[in-house]
Amino acid sequence: MTRRLWLPLLSWALLLGLGACASRQVTPYDLGVALQDRGDLPAAIEHYKEELALHPDHLRARFNLAVIYHDQHKYSAAREQYAYILGYYPQHARSLVNLADIAQAEGDLEQAQRLLLQAVAAEPDRAYPASFLGRFLHQQGQLGAAQTAYERALAIEEDAETRYRFGMLWLQQGQISEAHKQFAKAVARDPNEVKSLYQLALLALQSGEDTQAIHYLRRLTFLTPRRAEVFMRLGKLYLQRGQFATAALYFWEARDLQPDLPEVQQLLQQVYEALQQEQR
Repeated sequence: MTRRLWLPLLSWALLLGLGACASRQVTPYDLGVALQDRGDLPAAIEHYKEELALHPDHLRARFNLAVIYHDQHKYSAAREQYAYILGYYPQHARSLVNLADIAQAEGDLEQAQRLLLQAVAAEPDRAYPASFLGRFLHQQGQLGAAQTAYERALAIEEDAETRYRFGMLWLQQGQISEAHKQFAKAVARDPNEVKSLYQLALLALQSGEDTQAIHYLRRLTFLTPRRAEVFMRLGKLYLQRGQFATAALYFWEARDLQPDLPEVQQLLQQVYEALQQEQR
């Protein structure tokens, strides 16, 4: 689940710029944001705590601290911070959505749905509460209600993640054309939306559109260079086309990423034999 920070993260360059500016003193909150951006979460937590010791009502610091605890599955600590925020700002939809995620993770599905409906009512002109509600309903098998929620979200704002979720809903129902349409719209919105690109590649493979599948998979090798399965699929496509040297390159890459990958050694042996035949 995506849990955005309250405000965009500061880069270290910006942070250094703030430090050089006499009119803008760097605060513990600023340091916490920069450290969180760098992935130094223990240090970020300490700086957020320092900020809250000075300014207990700094809700942005509380939210960012809650996000860290949430991602670490420290649900009690995260819930405490979200509850504090909602005490001041009962309509803060992002806190409600994140509390729903915690409730779902803990198995309280009724509470999760109630919180998501509350988030949608709190910010009816924002797309993300409806999108998360759609995802929840989709996961619970309430496909009609999920479709309504996705459509509501997309009517408010075009969003690649929501399009992907909508595409998966159609795919689950066997509606391949509708699924393809949603994945394509997701990629049009965000060319780097890797989940939709991968689904487009799979659909192209299923329909025998190998050239299109190769196009999508090659893009994915740049966007997700650590996914061995992408290299394996490319290797198999080039093997089928008789482009053995290219197939070998992709199989080698897949083996380097995941040495115990099923089939890879057998496929490499097949490629070596084919190359030897070509040289005779």
